Amino acid sequence: MANWVDIEHEIVEQTAPASEPIALSEAKAFLRVDQNTHDSLISTLIATARRRVESDTGRSLKNTTWDLTADAFGDERMIRLPRVPLVSVTHIKTYDEDDSESTFSSSSYRVDTAFGRIALGDDQDWPSDLRTLGAVSIRFVAGYGTDNADVPQELKLAIYQLLTHWFENADPNVPQDSVNAAYSAHIAAYRLGQHFG
Repeated sequence: MANWVDIEHEIVEQTAPASEPIALSEAKAFLRVDQNTHDSLISTLIATARRRVESDTGRSLKNTTWDLTADAFGDERMIRLPRVPLVSVTHIKTYDEDDSESTFSSSSYRVDTAFGRIALGDDQDWPSDLRTLGAVSIRFVAGYGTDNADVPQELKLAIYQLLTHWFENADPNVPQDSVNAAYSAHIAAYRLGQHFG
């Protein structure tokens, strides 16, 4: 067996947030754009900026359903999930050597939303005799909530910082030092360290 941090794993968005943390009308007001000509572009930039902030911080800004697939459970009795804040764990499914699917009973583990982790219950063990690849599938929900007001203001400012830069500078060769410094300052308190492990 191996440590969780060393096990191959992948996270895939299963259900996207119902809406972006910044409304199109708010973004247009911030950019001082009155016409509708650029609505599609601005909407795309908002979503792209949100995903960039989420990737850089390991946080889901609004409630999002994720699927985490891993080759095994590892030696530890705890799994840290790669997106926080954790809202809930929908299920843990496993696949045995015959590719048969089983659902690991929720009574066998505890969900710690405060620290974004799943821990085995006392006297419980992770399922064994699993297939070699993609043996574990964990579906969970992470996010600050469903309302834009739930998203921390600093993370919204980081989105605005990226949105403004990308909207005003179509040329990718434009220096970004000041943008990067401001953006990094907005997300600094929300960055996660090595979140797996």
